[in-house]
Amino acid sequence: MTQVGQDGADGYAHEAGVRGLVEEYVQALKAAGAIRSASVERAFRTVQRHRLMETFFCRGEQGRVTVRHDPARPRRADLEVIYADTALATRYTDGAPTSSSSAPSLVAEMLELLELREGMKVLEIGAGTGYNAALVAEIVGDQRLVVTVDNQQDVVEQTRRLLAETGYLRIRVLARDGFQGIPEEGPFDRIVATVGCSDLSPRWAEQLADGGLMLVPLEHAQSHPLTAVRKQDGELRGRFVGWTGFMPVRGPLQIEDMWSRGVVIPETRENDETDDAGEIMHEPGPRLAAHDDSCEQNGFMFFVALNDRRASWTPDGTVRSWTPEGVGLSAGPDGWAGISTSGLWWWKDESLAREVDRLYRDWTARGRPTIRDYRVTFLPVKDERNTPPGGWQIERRFYREIVTAD
Repeated sequence: MTQVGQDGADGYAHEAGVRGLVEEYVQALKAAGAIRSASVERAFRTVQRHRLMETFFCRGEQGRVTVRHDPARPRRADLEVIYADTALATRYTDGAPTSSSSAPSLVAEMLELLELREGMKVLEIGAGTGYNAALVAEIVGDQRLVVTVDNQQDVVEQTRRLLAETGYLRIRVLARDGFQGIPEEGPFDRIVATVGCSDLSPRWAEQLADGGLMLVPLEHAQSHPLTAVRKQDGELRGRFVGWTGFMPVRGPLQIEDMWSRGVVIPETRENDETDDAGEIMHEPGPRLAAHDDSCEQNGFMFFVALNDRRASWTPDGTVRSWTPEGVGLSAGPDGWAGISTSGLWWWKDESLAREVDRLYRDWTARGRPTIRDYRVTFLPVKDERNTPPGGWQIERRFYREIVTAD
């Protein structure tokens, strides 16, 4: 992002400089197609992201960098990071990120998908910095219609304070387990989760108004496709509308080991006598499109995840240049196989390669569907139902997910 506006020689940004950065920021999100409506654009122009952030973390040449940001007296360099299209971690616990401000393009996309209108009541699961809640409040036109919950007390206290200092005193920020929702405030016209979930909460379904919309990043393999679900005559039906990678939720909605945890990278040390020994094999043939075609890569990953709980991102090339650019199956220490832009790769178990090849041919025969080419229905797990012809069924903790392709 280029420097815009009038800033001080001391490195701190003046108000004109902030306005210039916000203008660039909004224009970039519009150009990328993330902001598409006048209401979302107006909200992004009104709510300043840097006002709802203090300490945050970003990547530097030497690893993680801690930035101490003062929203009342922002440094120009910090604003350049904040107003880039980047997710910023704001809390670490035991070495892992536990709270963040999502990438602005994803925030905008989710707001557009929620189809918010003035007067709607909204519940947000995962308060983060409060940025999303403030944007929602601008769109629905009344801060009192927005409730956001988080299970981290320190996050809630900071978010509540920063929202109040920014003029959003009436947004309710509650320290609760998001699984329970807020029954005393329902029904809600919209429920949005900003954490990766392994299931839907039945409490959310109870608190969602009939005809209302729920937007949830729902775990499939090692990612969280955005799932837009409407409540229609008491039943939850919807579609997959985007691809995300949120931090996982904690509590009842976290299910361990639903899919493979990933591949084992074989060691390359000389005289290696561990179980990791073995050559990574390669053959040309089926391959995914170019690296920048994430739609195809994600589409195949989603298809593999529907068919096999061993679905996993896999390496492309030798172990020395490991990158998660392939899609396939992982049996942990017993081997893996995947298809990438350079063909079919496998380690230890060639039968896995043959299974991945079969899945790839099946996916191709179906027209190489992307995640947007599927419909989904959620039934309480106790309600058994046959899998529709050509469809799939995934049993979760509370719901049975029934997926069909268009």
